[in-house]
Amino acid sequence: MAHPHHRALHAPPAARGPLLPSRCGAEVHPATPHRGHPLQKEQHPMSHEPLHPATRSREGFVGQLFAGKLRWDLVRAFPEQDAEERRQGDAVIAEVEQFLAAHVDPDEIERTGRIPPELREALRSRGYYKLQVEQALGGRGLSMLNTFRVIEAVMSVCLPVGYTLAIHSGLGAGAIIEAVQDGPLKDYVRGRVADGVISGWADTEPIGASVRRASTTAVPTEDGTAYVLNGEKVFIGNGSIADLLNVTATLQEGGREQISLFFVETSSPGFHVRAEHGLMGLRGLPIAALGFENVRVPKERMLAMAQEHWRNTPLLEPLSALGRMYIIVAASLALSKKCLQWSRGFLHRRLAQGRRLGDFDEIQRQVSATAAEVFAMESVARWSLTGVTADTLPLRWFEQVAAKNIASLTCARIADRTMSLLAAEGYETAESKAARGTTPVPLERTLRDARAFRVAGGVDFLVDHKAAREGLFSLYYPSASHAAELESPPAPLPVEEHLSPRNREHLQHTAREVHRLAKRSLDLSRRYPDAGVLYARQRTLILMNQLCNELFTMSVTLAHAAALASRGQPQADALADVYCTAARYRLEDLWRQADADAEPDFAGVSERWLSGDTLDFLLSDVLIRR
Repeated sequence: MAHPHHRALHAPPAARGPLLPSRCGAEVHPATPHRGHPLQKEQHPMSHEPLHPATRSREGFVGQLFAGKLRWDLVRAFPEQDAEERRQGDAVIAEVEQFLAAHVDPDEIERTGRIPPELREALRSRGYYKLQVEQALGGRGLSMLNTFRVIEAVMSVCLPVGYTLAIHSGLGAGAIIEAVQDGPLKDYVRGRVADGVISGWADTEPIGASVRRASTTAVPTEDGTAYVLNGEKVFIGNGSIADLLNVTATLQEGGREQISLFFVETSSPGFHVRAEHGLMGLRGLPIAALGFENVRVPKERMLAMAQEHWRNTPLLEPLSALGRMYIIVAASLALSKKCLQWSRGFLHRRLAQGRRLGDFDEIQRQVSATAAEVFAMESVARWSLTGVTADTLPLRWFEQVAAKNIASLTCARIADRTMSLLAAEGYETAESKAARGTTPVPLERTLRDARAFRVAGGVDFLVDHKAAREGLFSLYYPSASHAAELESPPAPLPVEEHLSPRNREHLQHTAREVHRLAKRSLDLSRRYPDAGVLYARQRTLILMNQLCNELFTMSVTLAHAAALASRGQPQADALADVYCTAARYRLEDLWRQADADAEPDFAGVSERWLSGDTLDFLLSDVLIRR
């Protein structure tokens, strides 16, 4: 499932990781930063590429948070999908619903671990692999938001089927066509898209994902007409069913090395599927290990780029972040909404002490928390996608990168909370429940599936680390031009008439916390004038980004609630209050960790465990196969 960033479960370029396998092994090679950049001397294990090239993203809402600015003016008029655009999306979703009911048995796919070839061909023939492809090429011509909505709808019925569509739509050859220069290569890609090929992104390798130097190599032929690829890829989404793959390889030419992107036909001699990966969840997803043995790729099928790594190009990185929206955020929303639905069904039929379960205080709190978190996730997704086009996509890069962790971690909380709510019935498999005649809610399956989202597209903590680097270092190194502004307390935001008093206070608190985040960023830059030293303090940067993500989510949740109230739909105000109240508790905990002066000897404990036997008493009474 590997893509630029989405490998395996597809890791889109911002924090690549196999779509499934952790990206932990990905960032182990030192990078060579841009000349003169503050990270020029960094040689730390998680250091890597230069700052993100899509600098326009720093003009957006999340890009401004690290600067201490809560741009309420940007989010207050929360975007609403155009009526005609929404009608188009609704029509495709209604069509997809009928198709899924007639052709897809999610329980059978879970049981067999495969999507039948005939189902795949039916999806192809109906244009579901061309959701956002322009109509001139036989596609549906859907907007980014409608593509997301359709994928979410499919995932709510059968996650693996939705995933194949998401990987293709987000990371396939057609997904990056905007980054291909006019000429023979673009004509070729457009032609293959028109043919209806299924595609994916092959980046992750056995040594890791998003590495500085891919072990897969591309060497020019003696006559200069082609490149010969050799290597292995793992956890490649759609890898075993794709007709065309975007393959990353280290190009060795002219005395220099460059990570380049090649469009490889899977019918090429030397290409083979080594094995399909078996996963804890997402059973049926075609994710595979691939081999390239002297695979010849015509020279014109390499994507030309000036950068040393494809991920440093201005458009590929934002496109990969968009892919993660389809692959991870849509999946997280789909499963979270199902959990909310299952909770209501369960509570309607269960009693305790002669009372409905829903009448108990703790149950009400848990149900409210799930409902509020679903609304918050929806707010993040809608803000990140509504009205966005290829031209404006770079402005939403920070938002879409943040959305990955926001959605996957929120979905994990919801799935776990729902498991506790449904108790033994939640832990029971759907097959067992069906056998005894009760509603076969597949919550146990959902818990397994949802765990993948935190790994897909880059392990959550590594995504936090990278995002903090992008947001903080670009503003505070070598010096902060806005430092003087941060020395004074922030001015209160104007009173938002469409929010309740409690939510108005949440908004003002959010603004104060945004200023606090920026002030802490400034303090860190002064405490660590060598950016490489701060970069090595991984937990510090991870906490900073987690703070930023909470503040982003609170802001758009409040903005969404206010916008709905202004349109005569005040029901979301209570949801925003529930969400922001819980988020403020999480913020307090994050600040406590960030403020800690003295810490345990983490390095010492880790070293003693990994390099010696002094802690082997921890394994007492455990039988270990030698």
